[in-house]
Amino acid sequence: MSIFSINDNSNYGSILSQSKANKESKENSKISFANAFLKQNASKLNEIQSANSQTLARSEALNSTNTTNTSNNTNFSISSKTSSPNYDISSEFKNSIYTLKYKQVDLSTDTAYGYSVDKDGYMGSDFNKAAGLPEDFKIHKSTLDEIKKAAENDPVVSSTKEYLGVSEYYTNIDMAETIKQYYNLFSNALGQSFPNDKTSFSEADINSMPKGYAINGIKSMDFNDPSNRMNITHLRDFSNSSITNIYQTPEQMKEAESLYIQSGSLIDGINGHSFGLSLEEIKNVSKGEDWQFNPDMSVYPQNEDGSYSKEALFMSFLKSYGSGQPVESSETTLNPKVEAYNRAMAKESFNGDSIALNDIMTGKVDFASLLKGYAQDGWLDADIYAMEKGVAWQNTSIGYGGAWFDNQFNQAKANGWKASNQSIDSYVNSIMDRLNNLLGQTRV
Repeated sequence: MSIFSINDNSNYGSILSQSKANKESKENSKISFANAFLKQNASKLNEIQSANSQTLARSEALNSTNTTNTSNNTNFSISSKTSSPNYDISSEFKNSIYTLKYKQVDLSTDTAYGYSVDKDGYMGSDFNKAAGLPEDFKIHKSTLDEIKKAAENDPVVSSTKEYLGVSEYYTNIDMAETIKQYYNLFSNALGQSFPNDKTSFSEADINSMPKGYAINGIKSMDFNDPSNRMNITHLRDFSNSSITNIYQTPEQMKEAESLYIQSGSLIDGINGHSFGLSLEEIKNVSKGEDWQFNPDMSVYPQNEDGSYSKEALFMSFLKSYGSGQPVESSETTLNPKVEAYNRAMAKESFNGDSIALNDIMTGKVDFASLLKGYAQDGWLDADIYAMEKGVAWQNTSIGYGGAWFDNQFNQAKANGWKASNQSIDSYVNSIMDRLNNLLGQTRV
């Protein structure tokens, strides 16, 4: 006789009976729960279904053919079980769960990021209202997806996620507030050249625009203020920022950059930003590394006359200035492990020195005295030495002449060179003259 034979048929039958009874009990328990759920939520389901005459939610859920019984659309009961290995309950119950979870706002549209999306994939009027956009301004859902992608794949963010062993940096991104803050800044810049109601821009329009803009009023990390949430999120707040200076020429842009460097990087907000509002940038807005913000521009096509829409210019702005990164908002939240890590790092951080350009222009800060003190402490020695030797500043990558100048300066320091009071005064006066001249030409 085989060792696998079963001699005690009565015991075997008992085991089968018990197993069958257990299974039926489990199924009946699920059905009881389903009936209780449907009864409890009947009024809510009827409210949703009445707004959905074509039963869109039900057909989107499972399109099941399982039989169900309903009575007066208020008392639901389960009369048959599905063959699903995961849900031994009716499709009516599953449809109802789907309806309650996903279809409570507007059954005629899809949703994304908490807002409606139309049949072509553009965000609905509720999003435009929350983001402060004109009613006819069209933002495609794919753009918001791209913002999320860029935010999660930023190199610093990626390194942090890898270090902490987490898959997501953000648990939520406030897309409406992000678009709102960027759009207000974009509209401010565009309004310096065109009427606010202009919606299409020819190549001639774009080529006529300034080469750059200076921004003030940006809030960001401030480690002198432990309550500053941006010390943890590492995001920026543009809600009170504005254009303070317009650089019409490349020479003005270069002078602003030079003054920033030669003042010891003390002037916060003097650097110019193109905002992506150049023809070359607009034409290449979809190009970039995989992790970068590369919006799909097929959803913002050129007009028949070859002009560009306002939306297309905004995409270029987002890529150039915001890099698709979220802005500070209480609704933008971090992974708890990331937040704990950033909070610990904030306690070990400190601020660098910088003065807002607007505070210099309004006289709130005596920048000449501040700059002189900075020079007396030795922070501007290389700049003063370059002035004495007639070496011109070139750009941020070369500085005053690269390795050659560094060798000359370091050798002079080793031989006892030190900036004299006369040289310091001359240098500070030169910077202030150039700064006042630039601000006089470019101030809004």
